[in-house]
Amino acid sequence: MSADAALEAQLAEETRAKQRRHILSSTRARWIFVSVGAALLAATRLAGAAPISWWFISGFTVVCAAMNYAMYRVARDTPFRPWYAQLNFAISSATIAAVLYGVGPTGHVLYAVYLIAPLQAALYLGGTEAWQGLAINLIGFGLVTAIRTGGAGDWTWSLFFQESLMLTLACVALVPMLTRIVSRLRATRATLAQVEGGDLTMKVRDPELDDLGYLGLTVNRTTEAIAEIVRQIQQQAQELAAMAQELAASAQQLQAASEEISAAAQQLTRGTERQRQLIGHGREDSEAAAGIASQLHGRAQDAERQINAVAQQARRHGAEIARASELLVSLVAHLDQVSHAASTLEEGSREIGKLVDSITRIASQTDLLALNAAIEAARAGPHGLGFRVVADEVRKLSEQSTRSADEVRARVRQTQAQITEVVAAMEEGRRTAQGVGAVSAAVRQALDAIFADLNATVTFATAFAGETEGQMRRMREMVQRMEEVAGIADSAAHGAEQTSAATEQQIASLGQLTTTSQHLSVAAAKLTETIQRFHVNGKA
Repeated sequence: MSADAALEAQLAEETRAKQRRHILSSTRARWIFVSVGAALLAATRLAGAAPISWWFISGFTVVCAAMNYAMYRVARDTPFRPWYAQLNFAISSATIAAVLYGVGPTGHVLYAVYLIAPLQAALYLGGTEAWQGLAINLIGFGLVTAIRTGGAGDWTWSLFFQESLMLTLACVALVPMLTRIVSRLRATRATLAQVEGGDLTMKVRDPELDDLGYLGLTVNRTTEAIAEIVRQIQQQAQELAAMAQELAASAQQLQAASEEISAAAQQLTRGTERQRQLIGHGREDSEAAAGIASQLHGRAQDAERQINAVAQQARRHGAEIARASELLVSLVAHLDQVSHAASTLEEGSREIGKLVDSITRIASQTDLLALNAAIEAARAGPHGLGFRVVADEVRKLSEQSTRSADEVRARVRQTQAQITEVVAAMEEGRRTAQGVGAVSAAVRQALDAIFADLNATVTFATAFAGETEGQMRRMREMVQRMEEVAGIADSAAHGAEQTSAATEQQIASLGQLTTTSQHLSVAAAKLTETIQRFHVNGKA
């Protein structure tokens, strides 16, 4: 069903409801008229103005009450029919005619009562119904006039025509005016009904400059103001929908960026945790290297003591060889002991070489740890600046340790070569002692060579002990710096965890903002859909 058909059906339904209410109100008002008519007839009978019987008064009251009650039930309980209005006019005309007849010769002066029904019909039913009501009243007035003129002759047809003419002139003067007012009101009502249906382009077309005309102008201005408000609301609803969509898109983008930040913060946390683990391993390795350096320092001191003991023993044997040559056999035995001690010393030097190799490997691992620390510091950005400096120092210390280890290795090799020479010299001395000849001179020369080598070895052992002590001190400093770097890594990890927690809270807030934006977009769409029912720029 179209909007116009629905509007016409609504107006027709309202018209039928108005007619039904008019008939019901007429029946309620007719109870008063019947009561007043019965009282008037009774007063006329008691005053002796007309010979009215009580049977007529009783019959008038019963019959009129019965017809009025029947009309009330029909109008209330049955579907409305258009001829109910004519039936209601007929009952009213019969009631008035009965009163006019009962009053007597002067009853025709009450003919003005016949104006009530046509005027009410003009206001509530329409012009056609008003003229139908006038015709029915004139017919009733003509019937009661015919009865009166045919009986006692109190009335004349000339009075009937005069009074009918007065009724007609009054209706001609009043009914068009009332119907014109009603039609203008209906036109305004139809316009307002279309406005009620959402068409704000409708105007009241009433050119008259009276109250109803100005009412139409007021309605038009009100409709225009409402239309302008609806236009603004439509525009604002569209802008609100666009803003809601943009806000939802921005919130989603911001939420995605926050999630990326959270992922980066978590990755940074994992990196700092890995960095902390590497630093812990480096600290353990540095402590182990410091322990090895300490052991190496102790062994160097032991070697120094052993070399000193060997020197003292060699001096004692040299004195014995100088006192007597018969002690050559004993000297050979002592030379064997010295050779054995030299072998032991050679094995010690080999152990020192192994320790030097361990220090070299530790220095290489330290250099690799410094390189990894520098890489992690570069990943950490500004927070890894201090850690980068520590890594550089560790790398320099590793390089210095490597150089020191190379020097120690060279000196150990030199010592090994010298020990080899000592062993060869002792073998030569033993062969010389076993022979016959200048044994004492050869032994003395060999002892002098041994004393020189032992002095050099003592000097080297002393220097090596000092270098190992410095290396141990540097290792301890490196361990301390590693602890400082570990503290910095812990601070960075804690900051990364705080950043991750704050980012997660921001993501939750952005999720709520996205949900709110979506709800706002849905509300804007519903508002736009609601406003679309109003036509403000003409019909499509």
